[in-house]
Amino acid sequence: MEFKRTIGLYGLLFAGIGSVIGSGWLFGPLYAAQLAGPAAIISWIIGGILMIIVALTFAELSSAFPVAGGMVQFAQLSHGPLVSFMIGWMIWFSSVALAPVETMSLIQYAANYIPGLVKKENNLTVLTNIGIGGAAGVMFIMCVLNYYGALFFSRLNSAITGIKLIVPIATFFILIAIDFHLSNFDNPRTGGFAPYGWKGILSALPLGGVIFSFLGSNTIIQLAGESKNPQRDIPLVLIGSVLFCMILYVCLQLAFIGALSPSILTKDWHHLNFVGDSGPFAGVLTALGLSWFTIIIYGDALISPFGTGFIYTASTARVSYGLSRIGFFPESLQKLTQRGVPLRGILLNYFVGLLLFLPFPDWQNMVSIIISSFVLTYMIGPISLIALRKSKPDQHRPFKLPFANLSALVAFYICNLLIFWTGWNTVSRMMIALSIGLLFFIIHSYQQKNNLWLKQLNTSWWIFPYFIGVTLISYLGTFGKGLGLIPFGIDFAVMGVFTFIIFYLALKLSHHINSDEK
Repeated sequence: MEFKRTIGLYGLLFAGIGSVIGSGWLFGPLYAAQLAGPAAIISWIIGGILMIIVALTFAELSSAFPVAGGMVQFAQLSHGPLVSFMIGWMIWFSSVALAPVETMSLIQYAANYIPGLVKKENNLTVLTNIGIGGAAGVMFIMCVLNYYGALFFSRLNSAITGIKLIVPIATFFILIAIDFHLSNFDNPRTGGFAPYGWKGILSALPLGGVIFSFLGSNTIIQLAGESKNPQRDIPLVLIGSVLFCMILYVCLQLAFIGALSPSILTKDWHHLNFVGDSGPFAGVLTALGLSWFTIIIYGDALISPFGTGFIYTASTARVSYGLSRIGFFPESLQKLTQRGVPLRGILLNYFVGLLLFLPFPDWQNMVSIIISSFVLTYMIGPISLIALRKSKPDQHRPFKLPFANLSALVAFYICNLLIFWTGWNTVSRMMIALSIGLLFFIIHSYQQKNNLWLKQLNTSWWIFPYFIGVTLISYLGTFGKGLGLIPFGIDFAVMGVFTFIIFYLALKLSHHINSDEK
């Protein structure tokens, strides 16, 4: 049974914007300011531009191959089962975590008026047992609503996204109009505009929630199999949703920094703290005496993360479906309801998502591992784009990326830098997750009755030096408690050389995929 193509242009656009405008706007401006100071504004601009460059590669792929769980199947087409499994494994792992992290944000804001949902541990806000129970209930509601099919999903999400946009836009105008301090942007007591230099600006991309806030474009790719007109709509929505949200996030960061009372900024930006910091915008508005609007913020803090978690509940089920189609997940996950819904995938992801509350009970820790895992999967876009242009030159491509070879190489470089900037602490944990996935692949390969899997290793072995190289450079770098043996600035050149080698090695090996399949 195939998915029903019932999602139109505006439904897909609202899915893209709705998945970007989630908990990121509620927490990102605070965490980004702590890492970069007022220069966090630059972090949002850089993050948006970088994600647009990466998204352009997927715009061509998704319009040419509009299938459910697209990222998994792009890798399968260009490099075979090993690469597709590793990419699919990390997409699934990171996607499964997004509904819980959005739910965690919802519960964290709800704790401002429902005691007992969160507690402080080691200076972090974490869920209590009651909070985890509440999160489980919220995620279950997301699953129930997704049961009613893609058309219902599209209409409900469009309504939710419309509501979600009103509050952050109103927040910007209110903060700008009521109490805006230009002196906050160049205060010598806090180090001026860029107190931590370019390293702080770049660190804010993965660790301040900037890149996390732009990851929503992934849902558009996964929903391509249910788009009415994917060849036209997907490129427009991929670029349009990121561009719109970049402008909105820059405005929110600007308003947040300007609205802070100078009396709060007595220490450096790392120590930015105030009553209500579990909800930074609520804390600022309360300090300004705007308690009436704080209530609206709390209401939106329930709607925004819920809407994003609702979207990812849908898209993650399509990832499970895609992994099942290429033989990595049980065949039963391909079964759809009469409404065209992969219900079994939804339920599987729900129970796995609940388990993630145990090792990652706070928002920032869960976000850091999601970012590195998601960005790692994005690297398949630039590589598959060029590989499939060569192996399937006659495939109709409604959208063709200009200067494809150079653009794809730059996009691959961006992905590698974003992974590197998450730091050694996060990369090391991500590699543990990858190792678990590799173990599953070995077991799966051993159970196959033919030797196709082993034969196709000659198209995929580049992924091992890639993972090892990313890990080693991260370990030797200066981000996230690395050894610091590769100084900041030099690391750009090191990663550039590494990117060039892996990119062309992957393309050279992809040429064997067609002969191996015969």
